[in-house]
Amino acid sequence: MNRKLSDKMLRQNYYFLPEGKTHPLFSHLLKHQIIQLKKAEETLILLCVGTDKITGDCLGPLVGTKLTENHYPHPLYGTLKNPVHAVNLPSVLSKLRSIYPAPFFLVIDAAVGPAEKIGYVSLACSPLSPGKGIRRNLPPIGNISVTGIVGEAGQHSELELPYTRLYLVNQLADYICAGILHSENE
Repeated sequence: MNRKLSDKMLRQNYYFLPEGKTHPLFSHLLKHQIIQLKKAEETLILLCVGTDKITGDCLGPLVGTKLTENHYPHPLYGTLKNPVHAVNLPSVLSKLRSIYPAPFFLVIDAAVGPAEKIGYVSLACSPLSPGKGIRRNLPPIGNISVTGIVGEAGQHSELELPYTRLYLVNQLADYICAGILHSENE
């Protein structure tokens, strides 16, 4: 792949299946999206969104916890111990914007999507809308977003999230964590 990604490539969503062991490609694209989009004066901040109270929504805090345990070198918010979720997201964002004058957010969250994409990881150079799949009205956040698709989008997505298999969420979290850590060493 060309070292410099085209504008068209930056706007695409990329999907990765963790069983496919493609995290080197995920890591490569993530690193290059950060290089292309982040300005020198901006601080890279990882924001892992979700709650530990609902299995289908614990992907973000699980990734945050795994990265913290692996000594991730950049500021990171959202772990199983201190989650960033729908209730506290606005205040956390306000706090982060006061601490960091020029934040660049890499946001991790669980998502619902088409049935054929359940179990995939999505990487996009665009904000995500946390809570959108369960009809929550929260502001879009992030410069780059990574989502793990944990369930099918539909009328009853909110009711099904507590019954998401933890195995699936953990598999997605391991993949995302490995990919992010590998992108730091690439």
